[in-house]
Amino acid sequence: MILSKAAAGTSHTITACHSTGPTRARLDSLGLVEGERVDVLSSSWAGLILEIKGSRLALCKAVADTMEVSD
Repeated sequence: MILSKAAAGTSHTITACHSTGPTRARLDSLGLVEGERVDVLSSSWAGLILEIKGSRLALCKAVADTMEVSD
């Protein structure tokens, strides 16, 4: 499933990230890597608010569209 389709209040494991270049490097530095568990705190037309490793971050829909997750 694509991360941007995840509902608020759900938890998922990142299975793939199809971003490249500086965007991929930034996601890696934030801890959004394969195998990590993320909690979706909020979801809207503009993007998501996630919690990962005890930190909250906002992710725009375009970037969330490049990430695959599983339950």
